[in-house]
Amino acid sequence: MTSQHYRDPYVDQLHNLHQGHMSVHNYIAIFKDLAHRSEVREHHSETVTRFVWGLRPNIKRAMITGPYDLDIVEEAFDIALRLDDFQNASQC
Repeated sequence: MTSQHYRDPYVDQLHNLHQGHMSVHNYIAIFKDLAHRSEVREHHSETVTRFVWGLRPNIKRAMITGPYDLDIVEEAFDIALRLDDFQNASQC
């Protein structure tokens, strides 16, 4: 099999990752692990976009429409965690 036909399973998992029923904390941990294992090299804005689009709709919507600077991946992680905490606290 040539390298042209070889697909890295970690890349596929990263591209298909969605938060679903996971906590934001777990989603971030898995996202980071897959990004590291897949060795994907992309512009940081693409990584942030991939992360945000994998979030649950309520958090994704808040991140996209909010006054957030989503240029740095670690900051996007922090914002998602804060939004999740806020939304969880509002439901109590």
